[in-house]
Amino acid sequence: MSGAAELGMRPLRPRTPTFVDGRSWVFWTMVMLTLAAFTQVAPLVLESLLANPASGVYAAAVWAVYGIAFASAVYLFELFERRRILNVAGSLLWGAIVAVGVSHVAGPAMHSIVATRLGEDSLWLSAVAAPLVEEPLKALGVVALALIPGARIRTVADGAFYGGMIGLGFQVVEGFLYTARTAALAGDAMDTVTQMFVLRGIVAGLWSHAAFSAVAGAGIAFFFVSVAPAVQRWAVTLGSLGAAMALHAFLNSPVIHGTQVSSALIKGVPIVAVLLTTLHVSHSRERAIFARTARVTVPDHLVSPADFEGLATRNRRRHARAEMRERHGRMAARDLHKLQRAQLALLVAAHSDGMVSSRAAEAAGRVTSARSALAWSIVGR
Repeated sequence: MSGAAELGMRPLRPRTPTFVDGRSWVFWTMVMLTLAAFTQVAPLVLESLLANPASGVYAAAVWAVYGIAFASAVYLFELFERRRILNVAGSLLWGAIVAVGVSHVAGPAMHSIVATRLGEDSLWLSAVAAPLVEEPLKALGVVALALIPGARIRTVADGAFYGGMIGLGFQVVEGFLYTARTAALAGDAMDTVTQMFVLRGIVAGLWSHAAFSAVAGAGIAFFFVSVAPAVQRWAVTLGSLGAAMALHAFLNSPVIHGTQVSSALIKGVPIVAVLLTTLHVSHSRERAIFARTARVTVPDHLVSPADFEGLATRNRRRHARAEMRERHGRMAARDLHKLQRAQLALLVAAHSDGMVSSRAAEAAGRVTSARSALAWSIVGR
């Protein structure tokens, strides 16, 4: 009889590779919410397409390309880890379907509540009502992922990443619906689509829903991964959600007068400042975590503290490859790139699952193989 059985304890449930975990009530709640919200979103999308099929298809195409390009850029330029594609897709779907669908129901109710205080003609109505509904709904997606071990939210940077993806999903669908409906009522529908896309996607979109949700997601991740006192964790979490709501309200507010373009650009300055500060703090914490993992957990022959110094930033990794290419040729630089990727994967696996996990063992094997290939490229030719 095992020690766990003797003590009447259940063995630990193995962690799933992604957030798809059939044994988790959180996962099935996400599924049910997605299906329910889809019944709200699908008719909205269909109506927007049929109102003017030509401009509707055009709007759908430009917003889809925008979403794919935006998500790909964020995904490919992550500092240490490329998250599982299925987790990224789940985040996008939460924003695109759950947050949009529930907002379609809750938004008008909140609008009515706020209107009783501010008046139906208040210019601040949208600035107050929309953030109160949309930001908590998007933030709940990060909470759900944090409650499923397979999503592997283990740093503040993970929360910022998934929050940004949830916000992007919301932004793309909301942008399409608004663009297609506005164009259907305009005299020149195709030009209206272009103008609306530039304004909502390019001018204001770079510091819109993805930015708000990244800020909130970082705070939520802090709550789940930090060992700080509960009061501090709650303060950071609620403060980050409040900051996301305040930034959203500021972007919607009438405080800056001028054209739509100039107003959006001016409002973007403090929003980008808050976002960059959030990302700097989250990446600094992530870097410190992996530095400690390299120092304490991973054997030096796989990733030493000196190795991590060269892995700590993209610039250092890029500089090391350029130097290797200059000294030993393209193949050696390519093999160094493979070694860097393998070492980063090992650090992530060791931090998430421990060095004795199968994931870490597999990553360690790739490090050993990549190091041998690099040695052969340098001295064996």
